[in-house]
Amino acid sequence: MNKGDLLNVYLNGVLMTICVIGSYKEEYSGEEVVVLALVSPDNMLHVPLSDLNAFYPVRKVYN
Repeated sequence: MNKGDLLNVYLNGVLMTICVIGSYKEEYSGEEVVVLALVSPDNMLHVPLSDLNAFYPVRKVYN
């Protein structure tokens, strides 16, 4: 899994969309942990990259 990946999973028979926010290695066990966010399809926005770069003129958001 990579940061930004969107996944559709069934939980208790309900289809849910989740997004990978990041990952880290747990300090004590050394286990790799993934941080996820639940995404509501009703609240998803699709924004052109050029619009995002306009908000952050000092650095590019993505290449």
